[in-house]
Amino acid sequence: MNVLLKIAADAAGITRVCGISVAARWLMLIAINFPAILKSRNLQPADRAMGDGPFRAKRARSKATLTGTQVFSNLREIWVRDVYLKDDFLSVPKNAVVVDLGANLGVFTSLALAQHDSVRVIAVEPSLKLLESLRKCVGANGWLERLTPIRGFIGNFTETQKSALKQGSDYADAPMISESDLISRIAISKIDLLKCDIEGSEFFLLEPESRLLSMTDRLAIELHKWGGDVQAFLSHLIRIGFEIGHVEWSGGCCIALCRRSAPAASRSRAASESVPLN
Repeated sequence: MNVLLKIAADAAGITRVCGISVAARWLMLIAINFPAILKSRNLQPADRAMGDGPFRAKRARSKATLTGTQVFSNLREIWVRDVYLKDDFLSVPKNAVVVDLGANLGVFTSLALAQHDSVRVIAVEPSLKLLESLRKCVGANGWLERLTPIRGFIGNFTETQKSALKQGSDYADAPMISESDLISRIAISKIDLLKCDIEGSEFFLLEPESRLLSMTDRLAIELHKWGGDVQAFLSHLIRIGFEIGHVEWSGGCCIALCRRSAPAASRSRAASESVPLN
């Protein structure tokens, strides 16, 4: 029953974002691939069957063309389920600087760039293939002049990163980028929105000398239990002046949406609050 409810909710969202014909095609592929969906316990068999696009997506007044290998899963998560903005709890203001750590195909990068024609995105991704797909996706919308793509790993070096390096030339020569090197390279002093999905490496942001969080106003971060202490991370965010607006769990990870509390004077009071976790 939970699977059917999820399918129904996603179908309604796909209709809203991509139109009824795309939703109808996805539902047909759900039916065709239903045995594989039950076996894998996710909807990716139908997503893969949707192909590489292009798909035309819209969110409120923002529109983008999205392409890339298995792009539909990312579209469904980021544009349909809205996991990184959540009904505008997090916003991308005009003239915003957005940093996308773990940019993948560029589906979130495209969502950020689509918000206003003055938004700039710095996208960090270690995979050659994904970075090329990101450029093509952003280029299809005419936004390349507002994109700064950077190839490399950032954060703690975990087993996930070690495994990626063993996959071959796609990751083999990707450099490790330190936080200070990244900040120096992009030459910014403020981040309007930091999106982070780097597979367990994100706990480097807890280090006392970390500067990225100190210059960030809004944070959308995927936290993985195998990378560190999620409760400690969220409690730290409160101590340094963030409010936790939404924490959504899935398996061994969660996506947390956070933003700076407006009055600086109230941050000391917020430090003593606890974070409710499921």
